[in-house]
Amino acid sequence: MLCIGALMCGVALRAEARDYLSEPMPTAWSSDSLMNSVSPADDMWWLSLGDTCLTALVDEAVANNHNLLAAAQRVKVAKSMYNSALAGYSPVIGVNGSWVNNQTSGNLGSTSTDPSLMRYMEAGLSVSWEIDLFGKIYFRAKEGKEQYNATKEEYNGVMIALCSQLASQYITLRTYQSQMRVAESHILSQQAVLRITETRFDTGLASALDVAQAKTVYYNTRASIPQLQAAIDNQINIIAVLLGVYPNEVYARLAAPAEQIEFLQMVSVGIPYDLLRRRPDLRQAEYNIAAQAAAVGIAVTDFLPSVSLNGSVGYASHDPAKFFERGSLAYNITPTFKWTLFNGTERIQAHNAAKAQMQVAVENYNNTVLTAVQEVESAMSSYKNRVKQLVFLRELVNEGQRTLDLSLDLYKNGLIDFQTVLDAQRQMLTYQNSLESTRGSAALALVNLYQALGGGWNNEK
Repeated sequence: MLCIGALMCGVALRAEARDYLSEPMPTAWSSDSLMNSVSPADDMWWLSLGDTCLTALVDEAVANNHNLLAAAQRVKVAKSMYNSALAGYSPVIGVNGSWVNNQTSGNLGSTSTDPSLMRYMEAGLSVSWEIDLFGKIYFRAKEGKEQYNATKEEYNGVMIALCSQLASQYITLRTYQSQMRVAESHILSQQAVLRITETRFDTGLASALDVAQAKTVYYNTRASIPQLQAAIDNQINIIAVLLGVYPNEVYARLAAPAEQIEFLQMVSVGIPYDLLRRRPDLRQAEYNIAAQAAAVGIAVTDFLPSVSLNGSVGYASHDPAKFFERGSLAYNITPTFKWTLFNGTERIQAHNAAKAQMQVAVENYNNTVLTAVQEVESAMSSYKNRVKQLVFLRELVNEGQRTLDLSLDLYKNGLIDFQTVLDAQRQMLTYQNSLESTRGSAALALVNLYQALGGGWNNEK
């Protein structure tokens, strides 16, 4: 009955994840346009982006990133500690041997006697085995197992963060490169406009102010190139760290401009309950609860007695020639029963602390669930609205280009002043930069959505 009571009080068996929730999770997302309730693919979501360079970078990062490699080593440490706890079920076997050469003084008593001399040798095996009647070893092994599982989920979480961070930095790099191309194309068009103003000035059809204003716009755009180049170089440096290499090893490959990632279609997000299965941080928090529950079980067994069996067997003899004879055999078997009846309130406080730690784990789990749902909701909203913004920005760029073309034609015919052309040039550059920036933001929002959903390299169920 004591054993059963300890098992019940320990609360070491894992419950369903949803049993820890302070309140039920929502059955659907707040808004799901551009989304559907089909569960998304778990693994390698970046393949759907269709960028072979990004795919190759992710492969390299998974193989070489030092944070991920450190997380893998932490899994090995946790596995070893779990196996160490399992070793508690096994007896401890040792080998001992000694040669005794002992002489006792004959002058210690009331009368003098001859010294007492003792010489003998002994060798044998010793065995110590704690019998797990009340579950202490079981709870220790259970705690080690759950901590090992939690560490594996930590590794999965590092993997997801690495893939998402790499994709985000790569998208940012391509965004800067797209803005660089926009700036370079505007420099060419502004050079053409500058030549027009200079020609008109030379023929007396325009003032020197028109030429000066055209040069102002032209040099302002050229001044943005070094800043964009610095941003591009910085992104390559960041990506290199994620890959676990030095920047010069990837600079030539990443410095070559490429098109931005654009992925504007319906995304499968599943339902909120899917997060309990998909997100490593939620599974890690759940395993932490189970580990703390096992710690409560350990604290309970401290109130109960312990039973162990100790013994030894071997040979002892004064005469080495008779060492292995039957008469030299020596053994002992010592069953031990130990029960601490009183040690102040130490065990009570340890039990209270273990229960409080378990409640801390439960509260952390609930907070992680709330955060997970909030992250998905925010990522969904961001992605949907970025997509909508892109639709309008494309129309804005088209109309901006039409405005610039019309104003330039009218200026060349002397029907409007040059200020209208300047305004159209500046606005067109702003519109195109906004378009490229929003394309990047939409792709980043998509990456954040996949990360919030728990998509990664190889999630374990």
